[in-house]
Amino acid sequence: MTARRRPRTGTRRDGQVRSIRTDTVRYPGCDHPACEPLDSDTERELGRSLRPARDAGVSISGRLTRERRLRTLERRRRNVGVVTALIVLSLLGIGWRYTSDREAARTPFAGSNTQSGPITSRTTTGDRNVAQIRAIDSTEEPTPIFASARSVTLRLPVRTEDLTEIGFHQASYGYALRMETLMPRADMRRAKKDRSTHRDLSKQPTGPSATLTGSVLVMWRNRPGTPDTAVDVGAKAGSPVFAPVSGTVVKVKRYKLYGQHDDLEIHIQPTGMPELDCVLIHIDDLAVQPGDVVIAGVTRIGVIRKLSDRVTHQLGEYTRDGGDHTHIQINDATHDDYRGLKGAFVVGSGS
Repeated sequence: MTARRRPRTGTRRDGQVRSIRTDTVRYPGCDHPACEPLDSDTERELGRSLRPARDAGVSISGRLTRERRLRTLERRRRNVGVVTALIVLSLLGIGWRYTSDREAARTPFAGSNTQSGPITSRTTTGDRNVAQIRAIDSTEEPTPIFASARSVTLRLPVRTEDLTEIGFHQASYGYALRMETLMPRADMRRAKKDRSTHRDLSKQPTGPSATLTGSVLVMWRNRPGTPDTAVDVGAKAGSPVFAPVSGTVVKVKRYKLYGQHDDLEIHIQPTGMPELDCVLIHIDDLAVQPGDVVIAGVTRIGVIRKLSDRVTHQLGEYTRDGGDHTHIQINDATHDDYRGLKGAFVVGSGS
């Protein structure tokens, strides 16, 4: 009595499993009568020699494997494309910045606006430009002190009566120094609801050592660090802007804010502190040029640029005028990553 043969199974393209009999299987290259059953040894030998050498992709598992392999290749191609695009954008950004700095060094804003206030003038001696301070009216009183960074005192860059609000926040880069202020922090919820911190200017003291009264905003942004490495000093567009520190203008640079909007960047080296760089942006109607000496809270350097009609200012959440302002930060010029003074005027060189 012969043993009953176990049916073999096969998988169709539609995923269904069907049973087949061994004696009905016809192997390619092997011609034997289907009606003549094979003995077990012959069948075993044929099964070993004629087993498919690889998955032909007919079964479900084979198709899934092939699709998974194709997805992996597509993902690798996509990743290579993204990395290539990032490298190209980085190279373009470096080239743009290098070109911008070279242009700033080559055309240092000759011919400054010398109207409205005691600003500096320039005279020429031989081939050397010498910055001189125009006589300042002794009755001119500087703006009040509102903050400090290390040993540098910062005076209000706008007139007290023009001030809307002061908002400290995080700078974009790690080389910006922390600032300190004696003014208390405002109630941010109330300030946002009232669009004001309700500064009482009737209590504002006067004199060279006067400090600003009232409270300040502390505005968090999606950046690392503490919210005291940059400050936005608000005023209506067109309001005069004064130098916040005494020193020398070492660089004035045109640039595109967010890559779209024209703006000016002014760099001031505090007197006797070449390791520091005071930077202001959002300036219009430029009144100084590289080499000019400025007095904190007295020397007019420009006016507040109108940007609230094109940019949403965070300060605008706490004011009623859209939040136009000048942005100030004190940078560590000795930081390894700092490139802000490339092409700058060298103080003491006379050129």
